[in-house]
Amino acid sequence: MTNQRKWLVLGGLLLAWGMVTIFQMWDSTPTDPLPSSATSGVPLPPIKDLELDPAFSNPRQTAKFSLPRNIFAPLGMSQVAHQQKIDKGPTSRLPETALSPAPPQPPPPPPGPSMADLAGQRAREQLNQFRFLGYLTKGGESQAFLTNGQAIYIVKQGEMLEGRVQVNKIEPETVVLSTQVLETGSHVQATIPLTPDTSG
Repeated sequence: MTNQRKWLVLGGLLLAWGMVTIFQMWDSTPTDPLPSSATSGVPLPPIKDLELDPAFSNPRQTAKFSLPRNIFAPLGMSQVAHQQKIDKGPTSRLPETALSPAPPQPPPPPPGPSMADLAGQRAREQLNQFRFLGYLTKGGESQAFLTNGQAIYIVKQGEMLEGRVQVNKIEPETVVLSTQVLETGSHVQATIPLTPDTSG
């Protein structure tokens, strides 16, 4: 495209833009400075001189609105209250049962045993699985015969059973066993009575 043709296109665009602008300005100018009534042709008075007819009823004054609804009320409560207000009028009160507060919630249950308590209870149950079958004294030292249902052990005071149960005391009627609770490091004891002889 040559320079002469570019200038012609630019001039044509400027001319079209100018015509559109003039047309818009001419079209937006008011033709009648004072509005007039369409039927009589008489100009209307300025807006500041207009007044409403006092006999004209305002529809906003006669509008009736429904009662507000509490969306947080329990189900059925708002409908009962609304119906009672309609039946008895706005000054009536709701029955005391409808206004009474909700019954108090029961207290939460007490917390269960802790993990340490459960571990100690399991250790005591393991000690109570042992049965004291009898004892003998040999060389001034007492030995106890114990069983846990699978094996029989002959132990002295201070010895360990199964690597975890210690024999603390041997007496003619009882044996005292103890073990360490792995979860807490504490020791629990159990006194095992002599199993009565039921053979004869």
